[in-house]
Amino acid sequence: MNLQLPSGPSLSNCRDRLLRFFPNEYAYYDAIPTNDPNRIEPLDILVTVSMNSRVATGEKVQKVHRGMAAACDPLLPRIPVDADILIFDPDLEVGESLLSAAISVPGVLSAVATKVLHRKRRNYIPMLDSVVVLFYLDALHLKSTQGRLQDKTKAAQATMPAWRAFREDLRANLTEIKALRDDLVKGGYVVTPVRILEVLIWMEAESRGYYREAKAQGLPTNPRLGSVGSSPKKNS
Repeated sequence: MNLQLPSGPSLSNCRDRLLRFFPNEYAYYDAIPTNDPNRIEPLDILVTVSMNSRVATGEKVQKVHRGMAAACDPLLPRIPVDADILIFDPDLEVGESLLSAAISVPGVLSAVATKVLHRKRRNYIPMLDSVVVLFYLDALHLKSTQGRLQDKTKAAQATMPAWRAFREDLRANLTEIKALRDDLVKGGYVVTPVRILEVLIWMEAESRGYYREAKAQGLPTNPRLGSVGSSPKKNS
């Protein structure tokens, strides 16, 4: 199955790619439940280590957890647990406010913020790491703005064009993505349309080609190595 994105690119062999990705990755992030959808918990930070967030020492975990809990817990109840990116918050104002709050925490930029927050609202908040964000900034002819992703006063605003374009790509391909989700469920991989599209874009855009082709055998435990400004999966 192929997807044609309004943002420009075509994504090919989507089913095959997903069925290579999730058997290797699902257990370490997607399969781990969240206990309280309205509170950032220590587990929400710890699990991002499997996504190479580089929040990888006890001190960093504690600081990021306490900071994000203080910043985000008051805002999370404003977003329904089952919020749908295609329906809820049409202007993404609530999403930008939450992202800005998360990024205000030391050690957090868009990648860490969304790797944590996706667990809380899995069909509303995509993981917007450097690979995914730069994919969209390039498609939108906004690559000159990528330096803002490292500026805590501008990072949330600089990330929003990618979030909005992602939403429209999802909207245009929802029927096909739902069919892909049904195939994944049959294999025991329960993920949202938002997660499916994010994974497909990451696989298409990351430079090393993990999971893109059937020849990808003997993969490392987790190839998502990067952060905003690095590749493949961003960290901060």
